[in-house]
Order: sequence, then structure tokens, then C-alpha cells
Amino acid sequence: MGIPTLLLNAFIIILCIFCYQIFWLDKDGKKVRNNVLISFLSSIATVLCLTFPISFHFGYIYDLRLIPIILAFLYGGLRSFIFVTFVYLSYRFYLGGNGFLPSVFIMVIMFFSNIAIYYFFLPAYIEKRRILFGSLLILICTSSFSVFAIMCEIKINGTVSSEWMQFLCSYIVINILTGLLSIYLIEGMIEKFKMKDKIQRAEKYYVISELAASFAHEIRNPLTTVNGFIQLLHKNKISETHKDEYLQVILQEIERTQLIIDEYLSLGKPQNNDKKDSLDINLIVNQVINKISPLAILHDIEIKISNNDSLFINANADKIKKCLINIINNGIEAMANGGILRINVKKRKNSIVIEIIDSGIGMSPVEIKRIAMPFYSLKEEGTGLGTMIAYGIIKELNGDIEIKSEKGKGTCFSIIIPSL
Repeated sequence: MGIPTLLLNAFIIILCIFCYQIFWLDKDGKKVRNNVLISFLSSIATVLCLTFPISFHFGYIYDLRLIPIILAFLYGGLRSFIFVTFVYLSYRFYLGGNGFLPSVFIMVIMFFSNIAIYYFFLPAYIEKRRILFGSLLILICTSSFSVFAIMCEIKINGTVSSEWMQFLCSYIVINILTGLLSIYLIEGMIEKFKMKDKIQRAEKYYVISELAASFAHEIRNPLTTVNGFIQLLHKNKISETHKDEYLQVILQEIERTQLIIDEYLSLGKPQNNDKKDSLDINLIVNQVINKISPLAILHDIEIKISNNDSLFINANADKIKKCLINIINNGIEAMANGGILRINVKKRKNSIVIEIIDSGIGMSPVEIKRIAMPFYSLKEEGTGLGTMIAYGIIKELNGDIEIKSEKGKGTCFSIIIPSL
């Protein structure tokens, strides 16, 4: 009897708990916001439980109102508890009936129980033992409520019927189970939140350590070469002809080091202060092809372009050229035995798509996932920063880069940029 109504109350409480997860736990909320949100949701749950109660006698109602009040104390502290208690008693007074005074007595018992728990135990200790203290409070409140309910039933009817006693047993069981389930769900959500925070920190440390190690490795190679040749020059036991050769190698390695440093620093430069203009993407692509043609001829590669009429984007000309050069350069170097590099420029809805298709070595799915990571490169002397910078430039334009590739059959880079 009355079990569907109690289950409705339980559903209301669980729904408010899931709202708590959505609006705070998944949003990295601050403690003050957390307490306000707990107070608000606990008040809603309490009011809704009072709105859908079970009534045996006029003025006496039964529901699961005590659960959200306990949760407010456990996860919001004394202030949240006092606020929710005030809301509860105000609404209970508005509903009227003889059950208001027993409700006040129960809240007085609960208040002093909470005060005792709060001041006899440190808040930090309470946080670690929420399940224990929650179970204790649920037991105290359920016992107090049951005693007052039995006293009121005897006062009204002079005896306790078996039907009513059966309902009271169901009420006690559902009340305790709902309370424990609520605490378990919230504890699980908090643990998930803490775990997510730990994972994010671990990922940051991993990326930083990998970036530092890779950068140190890239810088060490040319510096080792420079150091070796300087030592040879210092001995003064080599001919003038070899000195010129060694100096040339030293200069090349220094230039390579400078290039690595410039690429690294470009990752940290602010990206939003660059001047953007309306650009004809076909004109930009043609300029890039003219610039990179000598490299293509050197690798015995023919560049074929397919484009439409003028297509305009809003971008920084130098940056978009750098992006295209980096990706086209990768396509050329992927075809060690020569071949055809195709560049298709076309319109797709509100975007412009630039396809750069090579018939080179291709990539595996694992390599595709890592292609934009810093210092990851499939080339023996590559740093991987060029592709990462290209990704950053396109992301800055609210665009995207899609990669389709198959090992041994080539790769298609699709650069998608919003059009004007």
C-alpha cells in the first residue's frame, strides 16, 4: 500500500542527483557553486516529495522528504542543511495539518544530531566517512519519524492496524534503501570526477614530458654534429679544404637547429592577432605550387591541379600558404619513387575543400592518429611540427583536416575551410 507513491519520491530524488552530476560534477564547479546547487536541488526534491505524499489521516503525510535534507547536510554542510530545513518547514506549514508539529520535532532532533556530528568530528573526517554518517543519520531520522508515526496512529485510532504497520515497514525499507542508494550514487560521481581530474593531470604531464624529451632529442642531433666538427677544427690538424667543408656542415646544422626552434616557438605564439583578408583560394594554391615546383621536379613528381571558379576564404595569406606548403611537402616526400600529386579545390555547402592526394607510402590507422602530435614524423629527419602547425592554422579558421590513407597506396589530406 502506498509503495508506488514512495517509489515516485525515490525517482524524484535520484533525478535530482543526476541533475547534480550534469550541472556541477561534469562542469568542474567551485565549492561555493556546489553548495548553492546542492541546496537548490535538495529543496526541489524536498518540495516535490511533500507534493506527492501518502496520507492516512487528515493532516498527516508520509514521504521521503528526509533523504534530500540529509544529503544537503552531508554534501553541502550546515548552511545547506539550514536552508533546506527552512524551505521544508515553510512548505510543510503551508500544507497545514496536525503533522506539522511532529515534523518540527523531528527536524529539531535531526538538527542537534547534525550539530553533534559536525562539532565532535572534523569536517574532513566526515567527508571520508560520508557513507557511515549518512547511514547513521538515516537511521536516526527514520527511527524518529516511525516513533512519531506510531504515536500519532495510536492517538487517532487507539491502536495500530496490521495494514498500517505493513505500510510503515515498507516505508522504512524504501526510505533506508533510497538514502543508501543516493549516497552511493553521489560518492560514485565524486570519485569519477576526482579520477577524471587525475587523468587530465597525468595526460598534461605526459604531453609535457614527451614534448620536452622529443625537443631535446631533435636539438641534440645537430648540436652533437656541430660539437664534433668544432673539436676537429680546434685541433688544427686538418687541411683548409676540409675546414671549408666542416664549416659548411656546421652552418647547415645551426640553420636546422634554428628551424626547429622557430617551429617550436610558433606553437606558443598568439594566433588571433594576425590580419585576415578575403583570399581567392585558387590564387593561393597556384602561388604555393609555383613555389614548391622545384622540389617536385627534383623528386620526379608531377603536380596536377583541379579547381573551380574563384572561391574565397577569410584567412591570413602567409599562414594558409605555410599550411599548404607543409602538407604538400609531406606528400612529395612520401613518394620516394616519383609519381603524381593531385590537388583538388572544390566547394562543399558552406565550406571549401582542398584535397591533396599522393600515391606514396601511406599510413596505418595508428600513424594517422599520431600524425598531429608534436615531434612525431614518418620522415627520418622530420620534426613533426610542420603538420602540427598546419593543424593549428586550420583550427584557427574554424576548419578541419581529414585524413584518408592506406599503407602502400597513398594518402588524401582534405583541408576544410569555411567559405565567404
